[in-house]
Amino acid sequence: MHWAQLTITTSQEAAEAVANYLFELKARGVEFKDCPASTTRIIAYYPLDDSVGAKVQQLRDFLAQFPAWGITPQPAQVSLKQVESEAWEEAWKAVFPPQRIGKRFLIAPTWEDIAPAEADILIRLDPGMAFGTGYHPTTRLSLELLEDAVKPNHYVADIGTGSGILAIAAVKLGAKHVDAIELDATAIPVAASNFRKNGVNTQVRLLQGDGLKAQQGTYHVIVGNILTKVLLPLIPDCASRLHSEGHVIFSGILETELRQVKSVLEARGFQCLQVALEAEDDITWVAVLARRLF
Repeated sequence: MHWAQLTITTSQEAAEAVANYLFELKARGVEFKDCPASTTRIIAYYPLDDSVGAKVQQLRDFLAQFPAWGITPQPAQVSLKQVESEAWEEAWKAVFPPQRIGKRFLIAPTWEDIAPAEADILIRLDPGMAFGTGYHPTTRLSLELLEDAVKPNHYVADIGTGSGILAIAAVKLGAKHVDAIELDATAIPVAASNFRKNGVNTQVRLLQGDGLKAQQGTYHVIVGNILTKVLLPLIPDCASRLHSEGHVIFSGILETELRQVKSVLEARGFQCLQVALEAEDDITWVAVLARRLF
């Protein structure tokens, strides 16, 4: 079978919206590759048939709407090429080997026959079906900070759950309950499937919504791996929804945005306890662990 490989180069702030739209157009898989100059290359695969041209035009029309939403999509480059089925499938799997993150996490696709060590926390996820599968620095940083923040019987909120990886990790670290909140409807069935695959669906409540606005109760840990422009408005809600001395973990922050994030956190009564960084392709990503003081 022949496949169409669609490659879009766009800004980092537009990347997740573009990926979600590709899923709405029934992409079989989506891969993120960070590039220099604060851009991201997104690669999606479709069966090669008469609908491909229409999908390319729909994507171009979608990118043209971004300025009206206050988002810059440049360079907004779209390219298309044909690949063979066998070549695509083998290349796809080679891009996503099992990987170790932090002290105990082992992330593995479902096709890998892998025997975890007794101390490992195994998470099974098929990459490319929603944002957040452990192969991006922002997700790795979130997992590393979660490992120290989540304790047995904690209540956790995962804002922008995407693939559900952080919610799964929280349960496997001992959390009693996780509210996994996602605004994008296309990610909901993917997260639900991943929760079932990892045996955590009874401890996770999957909700479609915008942040914490519609939720009740308080949490020991609130984690958000999303864009800084989305994180900043969440901070006031986090301050009122945490247990005494609860923690927030924010990732998806560029190094150039760190000062602003820390300033808003401190103004809302948080103390930054840890800043974790990871560089990839000349881009430095940051995650922050902060504690509520009052």
